[in-house]
Amino acid sequence: MNTMNDIYYPVAHRSQEEIDSAKERYKSFDVNYIPQIFKKALGAKALQWKKPSSWSTTHIIYFVTVDGQEKPLVFRANCGPKKEEFYLKVEKLVTDQVRRLGVPVNNILYVDVSRKEFPFDFQIQEVLEGADIEDHFKGTQENYDRLSFELGTYVAKLSVLTYDEFGRFDEKQAIKNKLVGTKNSMYDYVCTRLDDDIQFLANQKFITGKTAIKIRKLFEQYKSIIHVQKGSLVQHDLADHNLFFKDNCITGIFDWEACVSGDPVLDLASCPTWKTHYPREARLIEGFKSIKKLPEFLKEKMNIYRLRTMLWKSVFGIRAKIMNEERKSRFFKALEKI
Repeated sequence: MNTMNDIYYPVAHRSQEEIDSAKERYKSFDVNYIPQIFKKALGAKALQWKKPSSWSTTHIIYFVTVDGQEKPLVFRANCGPKKEEFYLKVEKLVTDQVRRLGVPVNNILYVDVSRKEFPFDFQIQEVLEGADIEDHFKGTQENYDRLSFELGTYVAKLSVLTYDEFGRFDEKQAIKNKLVGTKNSMYDYVCTRLDDDIQFLANQKFITGKTAIKIRKLFEQYKSIIHVQKGSLVQHDLADHNLFFKDNCITGIFDWEACVSGDPVLDLASCPTWKTHYPREARLIEGFKSIKKLPEFLKEKMNIYRLRTMLWKSVFGIRAKIMNEERKSRFFKALEKI
């Protein structure tokens, strides 16, 4: 059974059982739970509900119309075979802190990971204003650059939130409403499942044995660079499909299931590796710099964190059977930069 201690990135390191069960998740879910949950959790009457057409996730998602409210609410549930998904609780703790910084974020109204009354874990949250950037942005590069700069400022603001320890947040502490990492150092977190990822790619003939050895040595060589004194909040999934916008401004950052305590440069490095409408990295860094001084060894950190990101993404791409030449090219470009 996976724990926070042996996961670097949840999408890549879920068990095969979880991946397989997610394909059939809606078939086994009883929608009659929805009105019961909304009555119990919010004292609200759920009138109707529908599945979203485009949200790609392992969770059950429904938009729920509630009596007396103009906008629907989002119901999100984990019905997988594994134990309670404590990160649903972590997400609420984190987003409550982020909102107080003035950073636009999804508002989670209620979360239950106890499984005492219902046989699954769930959240209820408000719908964000606007639409996601990945599917709905139709503007110019200038418009996109503005969004990228704004996002960089938010990465800097998130770094104000600091925590004890590093990496994925401890589930037992989260139940006590505390956010504490599970690793002793940033390097320990970055190396979580690193050998497994490298070996998996070698076994799949994605990389040669010689390249696998080279990659592992690179992380050893960069050990002194992969270091921060105190862990800061890293969202770790700043893809366009997790960013809502309206009138060329970001209206919400959501999906915090990969968030960690770590080095904010990890967000700067991993964010542009996702699909973007225009190059993002330069404007992202400019936005960060407008709020906070850039750290030493920025280039080196960007390179090694980008490579770590492409390692887990390549593992995920192969496991999910979505690897293509473009994604493969991104991996080797990241390796060439070091």
